[in-house]
Amino acid sequence: MIFNSKRKWFFAGLVFCFSVTLGLSPTWAASNTYNIKYATASPPGSFHVAFAEKFKELAENYSNGKLNIKVYIGGQLGSEQDNVQACSTNMIQMATMAVNNVTPFAPEVGFMTLPYMFPQIDDVYKLFRHPFMDELNNQIVATANIRAVSWLVGGYRVLTNGKKEVLDPSDLKGLTIRVPKNPIMIETYKAWGINPVPMAWTELFNALQQGVVDGQDNPHGINMAAKFFEVQKYITDIHYILWTGPCIISETFFQKLPDNLKQALVKAAKEAAEYEWKWAAEEDQKALQVCLDHGMKFSKPANNEKEWIEKGRSVWPKFYEKVGGKETVDKIQTILTR
Repeated sequence: MIFNSKRKWFFAGLVFCFSVTLGLSPTWAASNTYNIKYATASPPGSFHVAFAEKFKELAENYSNGKLNIKVYIGGQLGSEQDNVQACSTNMIQMATMAVNNVTPFAPEVGFMTLPYMFPQIDDVYKLFRHPFMDELNNQIVATANIRAVSWLVGGYRVLTNGKKEVLDPSDLKGLTIRVPKNPIMIETYKAWGINPVPMAWTELFNALQQGVVDGQDNPHGINMAAKFFEVQKYITDIHYILWTGPCIISETFFQKLPDNLKQALVKAAKEAAEYEWKWAAEEDQKALQVCLDHGMKFSKPANNEKEWIEKGRSVWPKFYEKVGGKETVDKIQTILTR
């Protein structure tokens, strides 16, 4: 009996070592259940969390419980850039974040941050459903060891200010506009004729309240949540930058999944993205209505944004090398204009 007991523990040890060698956990080896840590730095009520909850529901259903998703929200597992790094090394398995937090690891996705890349919301939906995204994914995998299984869409960064109605770029004259410390956004405002003020997010509300800056740009949802209606009067419905961001998975982890679970996971991610696009669009309009109910005035840009678009896109050549190259940008424009 002692000999048999020793043999049992010996073989159990072999199984454990074999599992570790393959990169599996003992839980996976024993039950074929794959545990996924999914992170977002965004809080409850955000479109990140709406997507995560729908993805968890679908992935666990389509995999018959073989995929076990544990969602960590509100930055419990670090910042968005921390989450990209953690997925790359398989410390966590999945996460969502803004595309600008992926570009330091995978510069080829930076084209999404160019002004007026997606002047109509349907443009981004068309691209995200196009086979080009599979080609892009191969590049992301090669450079960052992460895979984008789907893409989220948030709202446009509309312009607000507290002094006057702004319909075309010339109306910006005399206004001081805050922007994040983002070279593309800074150059865009310069192309529109003013020098913006780079400023941290944490300083913005007080700066608006005290008149240090006159305006800023953010999606309606952020304008509502930050209560900018208390310190801003006018909204200009420009469409120069649309919030986009991927749902990523560790490529190391993804390649360990059986083919049927890979398919279940990707299917769940794509369906959850379609759900999030609709959810985010509806919430964006609700947020705008709250701002209007608090006295803000909403205006459409002059000439269907023609001058905004022409001047905004004039900065593209300065950033081609940093956003995947002119060839990539031209290819995307071809896709969107067909």
